[in-house]
Amino acid sequence: MLPTIPSPIRIALNRVTFGARDTDVTQATNMGWTAWVDDQLGAPPGDDSILATYLGQQTMPIKYNAPAANDTRGTWKAVNEDRPLNYIGSDTHVLWNISRNVGSTFSSTELTRIRQELAAATWIRNAHSRYQLREFMTDFWHNHFNIGKNENELATSLLPVYDRVAIRPHALGNFRTMLEANASSTSMLLYLDNWVSQAATPNENYAREIMELHTLGGGAYLGTADPKTVQRDANGVSVGFTDQDVIQASRVLSGWTVQYGQRGPGNVTLGNTGEFFFNSNQHNTAAGTILGVSMAPVSNNISQGRRFLDVIAYHPATAAFICTKLAKRIFGDTPPQAALDRAIAAWTATQGLPDQIARTVRAIIVDGDEIMTSQSMTAPVAKVRRPYERIIALARTTDMAVKAATYMTSLLDPLNDGLFAWQAPNGRPDVNGYWLATGASVATWNILFQVPNFAEFSSKSLGDQSPVDALNTPTGIVEYWVGRMVGYQLNTAAMNSLVADQAGANGVPAAVRTRSASRIETAHRRLVSLIATSEEFGLR
Repeated sequence: MLPTIPSPIRIALNRVTFGARDTDVTQATNMGWTAWVDDQLGAPPGDDSILATYLGQQTMPIKYNAPAANDTRGTWKAVNEDRPLNYIGSDTHVLWNISRNVGSTFSSTELTRIRQELAAATWIRNAHSRYQLREFMTDFWHNHFNIGKNENELATSLLPVYDRVAIRPHALGNFRTMLEANASSTSMLLYLDNWVSQAATPNENYAREIMELHTLGGGAYLGTADPKTVQRDANGVSVGFTDQDVIQASRVLSGWTVQYGQRGPGNVTLGNTGEFFFNSNQHNTAAGTILGVSMAPVSNNISQGRRFLDVIAYHPATAAFICTKLAKRIFGDTPPQAALDRAIAAWTATQGLPDQIARTVRAIIVDGDEIMTSQSMTAPVAKVRRPYERIIALARTTDMAVKAATYMTSLLDPLNDGLFAWQAPNGRPDVNGYWLATGASVATWNILFQVPNFAEFSSKSLGDQSPVDALNTPTGIVEYWVGRMVGYQLNTAAMNSLVADQAGANGVPAAVRTRSASRIETAHRRLVSLIATSEEFGLR
């Protein structure tokens, strides 16, 4: 008999992973929650060895023709092969060169391939990484520092470097370090236009977004207020930012660009590599005071921009803004105030440490018991799984081996939930209501019925995973798979509907009676899809 409510460990695991498997519950129970978290937070750099090997074995087909006979510009050769995921490890200059030369030495299919490889690697990592907490936080930061993949083709072509250099290594590290990695990332520089900022005409786009979206938050924006009238804290730093602060910030960040063949210091022509470069020729030296802090003492080199990053990274509003977003990502629309308070305190106390983010996460999920407590004794956790999270959770809880597929870069774009599918820099909404809309729900359900039948979502036969004594009764097979995927009984109506369904011609017991392996497998895949569409499976 299944329990009527989820176990505390399962609740906690679902909140900080891409889906708690029964084996995860057993491991975390045996280790103890604190030991499990500390193991996760101590993840070594890069992918774990098993995952790295698995990623290295992945291939995807790529096919395109040579240029047409009347194409006097194109020089590439026809391609038709199964190719490894080479681009996820490529350097900036390699990807930049492809993007710049599409239509001449490269087919446009190669640009599409870059996106396909990164999406496939992300699906595989989220499904299979041993270090689920790091994957969870990487997903959080990608949305926080969002880049829409269709805004700028050059920026999009560099997204594998953005993921590998600006996000993943810092997901549990130091925020100030991560902030500069983003500020100097080619993809971010192109996406928010800072690469074209000039000394005479500093671009304000990135200057505004780095304060409003990446650090202080929209709540700290004070509009057209005179900066001299803005309240300051004990350190003389303004409590919020104004339009004048944006103007000054655009000046200190001018010169943070990429090498695209422009003139550099000494009137030397720079390379065309796409790599980050501080170009003093593009730097405006007239910045005065930002957030109450004078930028004048350092005016003509990269140190001025770095001083600005210090100010906004260490600002109290940044601590409150990011910790609130993180608490909502873990708990839902109304996170426990005690957990939020601990997060802000830990964030502020450790802002100079290399593992600041890890310590903040630990304060949230270890130093209090909220992580294991459902919002009531009769309801599961109240954070809705996004469509993408449902797909990965379905794979994890049924022990599917996710393999690379070209559709992974576009399958969820209509729902705005594919990797980099959200076009605006504010990132996709992280509120339950957005993902509970009828259209989104129906589209998600349809995808969930397709996923178990995708060739790239393979596993040991689901029928072989089912205990023999569960195969012959509707109640037995339903309880086994609900227990695997959810961990406790669905609501009474849902459980009764599933049992009635399994008692019919499409159920597993009927398929077992035919002794047809293919029918047994088809019936199992239909059952796990039905469970994946349940309200309970849709909640973290």
